[in-house]
Amino acid sequence: MKITISLKSFHTSSRTRGIGVYTRFLTAALERAYPEDTVVANDKPVSSATDIVHIPFFDPFFLTLPIRFVHPTVLTIHDLIPLRFPEHFPAGIRGRLKWRLQRARARHAAAIVTDSVSSKADIVQYLHVPEDQVTVVPLGPNEVERVPGQQAQKIAKKYQLPDRYLLYVGDVNWNKNVPGLVDMFAAQKDPKLHLVLVGKVFSDKPAIPEYRAVATAIARSGKTDKIHEIGFVPSHHLSVFYMRATLYVQPSWYEGYGLPILEAMRFGCPVATSDRGSLPEVGGDAVAYFDPAKNMDEIVGDLLGSVAKRSALAARGTERAKTFTWERTARETHAVYEKILDASRR
Repeated sequence: MKITISLKSFHTSSRTRGIGVYTRFLTAALERAYPEDTVVANDKPVSSATDIVHIPFFDPFFLTLPIRFVHPTVLTIHDLIPLRFPEHFPAGIRGRLKWRLQRARARHAAAIVTDSVSSKADIVQYLHVPEDQVTVVPLGPNEVERVPGQQAQKIAKKYQLPDRYLLYVGDVNWNKNVPGLVDMFAAQKDPKLHLVLVGKVFSDKPAIPEYRAVATAIARSGKTDKIHEIGFVPSHHLSVFYMRATLYVQPSWYEGYGLPILEAMRFGCPVATSDRGSLPEVGGDAVAYFDPAKNMDEIVGDLLGSVAKRSALAARGTERAKTFTWERTARETHAVYEKILDASRR
């Protein structure tokens, strides 16, 4: 089978963010699992010899899809959060017009792949496509290995990681609820506890409403000396952040998947997470859940006060993370390719 993963409509910034990571890991996993296939990922015109085209990127408010699909095409839609919460993601007149075009074009994909049952429900609702057109294929965590002892200590020293800290890894989009995380941290009574925020946005400090809300929450926390905005961290360094954290906290109002909690579990970090969106699909019974509008501070505080509870979560999380691999992602994605290719040849 000749597979082209088309990057033609990628935003430049997307290549280094989650969608770029998804594309790189999926491509590599397909090449490992199916060496007899030809897998090409680039932004060049699709060869006429291609059997399957996979478009790994979808934006409801930008024209990222071709007018028509020449080859049998699989489209990945990770989530439709901007459509579910339009008051927090204003599209404008042009965005709404583009959404109509994107929706019409997406319906013509032979198959749609998404990360979670939660996202599938949103896709069926907002795109008005049949359920059997959408296949849920969970993602795997970052495949980087654990950093050994002495090297881990050097990395911890480089970033001046505190001895006891809550960890958050990600962006500051409204749905991430980072101001709520900062407010929760401010309410904790432990004088030795710190909060570590990892993500490019925390070093860039952009002049956008979402980051300004985070900065305001930090300023009013009364704990500015205990809140560390680290910025971008390379993958092999990030493993140290997870391994040394007292607790990973995902405060989101909604998520289409939840890679950080999966990566935290993989590295033996106990996790407390919101119970919204897809997060329970990823966490299963291996994490502690809270309602981000009601009891995040209570659940986190309870875990901070119990080494036994954190150790139990860490052990369950390590085992659960083993069930999510990029090999699994590749094989389940390839099964979608085979299905639509067979249909196209009938």
